[in-house]
This record gives sequence, structure tokens and C-alpha cells, in this order.
Amino acid sequence: MTTNWTHAFEVVKILQEAGYQAYIVGGAVRDHLLGIACKDIDVATDALPENVQELFPKTFATGIAHGTVTVLHGDAIEVTTFRVESEYIDKRRPSEVRFVRELKDDLSRRDFTINALAMGIDGEIIDYYGGKEDLQNKLIRAVGQPKERFEEDALRILRGIRLAGQLGFSIETQTRQAMTEASHLLPWIAKERIKQEVSRIWTMVDPEISLRELKHPHFDEFLPGVFTILPERHTPFESTAEGWAWFHYFQSDTYEFPYSNDEKRLNKEVVALMKRVSKEGWTYRSVFNSSESAVRVCWEISQSKPFATKQHLLRWLQDAPIRFPKDLALSGHDLMQLKQRNSGPWIKKTNERMADEILAGNILNTRDALKKWVLEHVE
Repeated sequence: MTTNWTHAFEVVKILQEAGYQAYIVGGAVRDHLLGIACKDIDVATDALPENVQELFPKTFATGIAHGTVTVLHGDAIEVTTFRVESEYIDKRRPSEVRFVRELKDDLSRRDFTINALAMGIDGEIIDYYGGKEDLQNKLIRAVGQPKERFEEDALRILRGIRLAGQLGFSIETQTRQAMTEASHLLPWIAKERIKQEVSRIWTMVDPEISLRELKHPHFDEFLPGVFTILPERHTPFESTAEGWAWFHYFQSDTYEFPYSNDEKRLNKEVVALMKRVSKEGWTYRSVFNSSESAVRVCWEISQSKPFATKQHLLRWLQDAPIRFPKDLALSGHDLMQLKQRNSGPWIKKTNERMADEILAGNILNTRDALKKWVLEHVE
């Protein structure tokens, strides 16, 4: 084998030597066939959860009601009993899980053919649903009837769209049609889970592959925020937070997403910086006291780009005479000593005035130059 799955194969071997079936399954097999490194390796077996716990000394019952036991064997490896699922009561979770003896039955419940692959310990690929052919054709295709797969779990709609962008694949016609027809089920999905899937789009090599799918009008009615108004985006963002700040800028005030506090701060900072840049242009004064993240996002949004590339923008930023109030050569303590005054709002006001003078090129950011200016201009 050319994988680095030593510990996972040891788990498979232990299960097999105990008389059970066991295989590597899902995304790990898909990525292996694509030549992509994969960290998360899942094992499927006909051993019941209690059988798995008996065979391995270190386990955690991470999802035992659904047949999953995490085995600590060099790596943390999820081992799940072959299962089929009953009706999904909330478009996300099955009302009941039933353990079965056949791998084919287990794979039939999976979302997409390229995720319904299994690998034996000898490297043999088990493919009941055409996943290998779809990998070769670069297609995202639902297992079985697409309508049923998305009605079972509406999150699969977003997962498929994200996977298409992640792999640079197309979505098979019937699967895409079923996605749009099932879009009315998306409000059943927690916004946190929606955000997790969309977050991964922002740092893709070409986010537009997935965004193009989300820009279908059907999704605007049922997803938080509006995707149809987004401009094209063919390059990755530096971080998911920058992607969300870009997205947020184009939205109305009425939509809601479960942003983290850091994301909220960046969203707000980008909106404020864009107002200054739109009014003053790209000047050291307009970007003063703005984070590099906010500057990058605003450059992406701005229609007027005086810099040929983002790298030119960042080099220009590095040449700024001053970036933040903390960069002033005089501290608040220096000001109090120099003017023999107590702390108060006057310090912040003085700092702002000094920064304005430096950014205007009227004085240098040196202790001597600033001391002289303070003595002459501050009461």
C-alpha cells in the first residue's frame, strides 16, 4: 500500500482475526484514489460496538447509539458497525439505526457515490455504486435516488456543493436538480452547521465553483444571507474569517449568522474601513489603525484598486510611516511627564493629532520631533 494508514490497517486486521468483516470506508478511500492526503480514517465492520470495545483496550463511546466507537490505536480511529437507518425525523438524524451484516447495505445509506467506497486490507477497492467511475469523470452523484438522499439529510445539499468546489468536480444533473428541489428543507439545518460547510468554501483554490451553485435563486429563499448578489470569487481568502467579512459586506442588516466575536469585529472593521476608503481613497490616513486582514478584504471589495496586486498593496502598507496608535514614538506616560498633566481624554486626542501630522508628512515619528510638536501645539 502507498498509504500512511498503518494504525488503521492494524485495527482492520485485529477485527478480521477476531472473525469480523472490516474495511476502510468513505472519504479516506476517495482521497487515497485521488492522491490526496487524508487524516481522518474511518473503519466499518460487522462487529457490534460492544465487540469492538472488548477487542481494544482504549476506546471511547463517541457515538455508540449509532454504532460508532473511537479506538485509540496509535491514532484515533472511528470504528462503526454496518448499519441502515430508518426515517429521518428532522431532516438530519434518523429516528432509528439498525445494525446489519452486509457492507453493501451500509454503503447504500451514504450520501455520494465517491463517499460510498471501501478498501480491504489488501488494497482492493469495493465499489457497489459507481464511485470509481464518478471519480474519473469528476462527478458528484448521489447514491441511489437523489431526492431520497436529500430528504433524509438536507445538510447533504451543502456538503455536495462544498465537495464539488473542494475537488473541482461537477454536480451530476439529476443530483443538482434534486438539490434545488430539496432546498426548502435547509431551514431545518442549524445555522451553525450551515456555517461550517460554507466556511470551508472561502479557502478553496476556486471558491466560485461552489458559490456558483449557491447562487441559484432557490437557495436565497432558504439560506441565511443572499448569495446571488456576491461578485465572482476565483481565488482563496487568507482565512475563513476574511471570507465571512467579504460575504457580510454585501448583505443587508436583517440576516443573521452565528459569527464568533473575532468574526464580528472583523465584519464591523471592514464596513468602517470601506466607508473611509470610499470617501478618502487608498491613503495611509484611511487605513490607519486597521488590521491587515481588514485591509486585504477591503482591497478585494474595492472597485478602485491603485495597486496591481494584493502583494503590491501589502508592500505599500509596510511602508506606512505609522500603522497603529501604539507605534507612536511617544507613549501616554511620556505625554503626562512632558506636559505635567494627569491621564485623561486629552491623551487620546493628542495621539490622534500626532498620528494625523505624521500621516500627512508634516512631522517624523521620532521622540524628538514629537516632543517638539507637543510642546508647541498641546495646551
